Amino acid sequence: MNSTDYTLDRIDDGFAVFLQRPDEEEQLLIKQAFVPEAIEVGDIVTITEHDGRYCFEVQQQQTEDAKATVHALMQKLRNKKRK
Repeated sequence: MNSTDYTLDRIDDGFAVFLQRPDEEEQLLIKQAFVPEAIEVGDIVTITEHDGRYCFEVQQQQTEDAKATVHALMQKLRNKKRK
């Protein structure tokens, strides 16, 4: 059993494209039909693979922290443009 953290980057041609954390350089493609509908783009999830099946666990706090960081950076950029 192998568990790894990923970010759901996008849905593309029926596949969910997950980027391995923390560097987000390696991709994992999983058919969208096998990904729970509750998982949204930008969510950080722990994916466990066992006998060819995937189990997903959303890392709620990590996801919220990452989204807050991105929001703060976007605000900083917007404020910089106004100066």
